[in-house]
Amino acid sequence: MSAITGKLGEEEPITDTGLNFQQLVTYLQTHDNFLLLSHSDPDGDAVGSELGLLSVLRSLDKKAMILNADACSLKFRSFDPEGDLHSLEDGDPLPQDLGQKTLILIDTSDFQHTRRAKDVLLPYGREVIIIDHHTPPTQLPCLAYIDDTAAASSQIVFQIAEKLGLTLDLTASKALFMGIVYDTGSFIYPKTTPATFHAAKKLVEWGVRPKEIHSALFETIDPSRMRLLARVQASLILLHGDRTAIQVMTQAMLTETGAIAEDAENFINYPLKCSTVLVSVFLKETKPGCYRCSLRSKGTVDVSTLAQTHGGGGHKTAAGFPCPDLSLAELETLLLQSVFDLYPKD
Repeated sequence: MSAITGKLGEEEPITDTGLNFQQLVTYLQTHDNFLLLSHSDPDGDAVGSELGLLSVLRSLDKKAMILNADACSLKFRSFDPEGDLHSLEDGDPLPQDLGQKTLILIDTSDFQHTRRAKDVLLPYGREVIIIDHHTPPTQLPCLAYIDDTAAASSQIVFQIAEKLGLTLDLTASKALFMGIVYDTGSFIYPKTTPATFHAAKKLVEWGVRPKEIHSALFETIDPSRMRLLARVQASLILLHGDRTAIQVMTQAMLTETGAIAEDAENFINYPLKCSTVLVSVFLKETKPGCYRCSLRSKGTVDVSTLAQTHGGGGHKTAAGFPCPDLSLAELETLLLQSVFDLYPKD
């Protein structure tokens, strides 16, 4: 099974589980009852694409709702003034008509990345369809539209709205713009294309003020986050001829600083400011003795291959995975060797 990727608007037949763009649009037009969900710990693009797609579907007079496994951070909730972001973590109930709903899994193609939703939502919907922009896996579990040339899932949702001739309201437009800004690193990551800037331009024409989005995402830092940043950066080590940076965040650091895990967002990007660093590794202790690894690259090496080896995924320049059950010292040794193996050999 394979997804059709990067084929915006081409008239191709469905191949196994792959949908082309027109078939995706037609699918949304011809179904009526939707539940939207995304990956665990929904980030800016997950939230932005969910809220944007919710608006698209409601503009088509469809019944639609959002229900993720995990709640999102407070800064993303600011883009949801109507309170449409529901989650199992917040105690929101399962819909009584779950069996009649088409589930749209957006911003991931891996059921494993949906945490509790994998067991309590995905098996019980009428059907599941994927909309995503990450590199597709070898096999897909259901119908899917995956454009791995798109800079963000929010960009795909904008393209759906544009194809349908919709002008989205300001709330949805802000959410989509936020998702694009988030997943492009403010329009600097390699997958940023003219199509990305076209989407941003139209969203600004629909009322978005870029400064407001940037301020909401990046310009407010609580004291606890500042203290956590100091602790995490104190763990920073440069290796492999200063090409690799590794940082660690432990549960003890969170307790001592009064911070929460969400406060560490974007910490992984700081080492990439160093001229010699090609790969940034960030080990985060999610619960005592259990770690998750995040990886960022300037593009010289493809960190998604390392993530996929350990059951994770992502992009060439941004990926992650849950770590094996090893001690911190063993994990550091394993990961640093794995990263070193990615570098071109002279």
